[in-house]
Amino acid sequence: MTDSTFNAAAAAVAPADIKALANSLPDVGRGARWFWWIAGFTAINAAMILGRSNTHFVVGLALTQLAHVGLSSSVALLVDALMVLAFFLAGLKAKDGSTPAFVLGALVYALDALVYVSYADWLPVAIHGVALFYIVSGFLALQRAKKASGF
Repeated sequence: MTDSTFNAAAAAVAPADIKALANSLPDVGRGARWFWWIAGFTAINAAMILGRSNTHFVVGLALTQLAHVGLSSSVALLVDALMVLAFFLAGLKAKDGSTPAFVLGALVYALDALVYVSYADWLPVAIHGVALFYIVSGFLALQRAKKASGF
């Protein structure tokens, strides 16, 4: 096989852009899906709070729960909607290879974990840690693949 044949074969297999590269990496998709889980459980938690339930899912956001305690219902609903939308969009963008989506989403979720730490609520802290592990793993896999592919 000549060098030109090898280069042509490699070019045919190489992803055309960041989105194709990201979609070819299972860890990226796994990390991005955590943002969707966070958005979904945050929405469910908001509905449960509005229904006057005393339970909540630990995958959701403490920040939105605090909003319901310290703000009016309408403002807290706005906070809920914005956070759900932000994490849903972070998942979409992260799945397509957006480094800022991974970084900002992970940063907000890490700060959210600190709220649980301040209340010594350790189960949500542990769940946040698991989620952050997969989010960071997806981010690192993307960075390694971008470097190897020359993106």
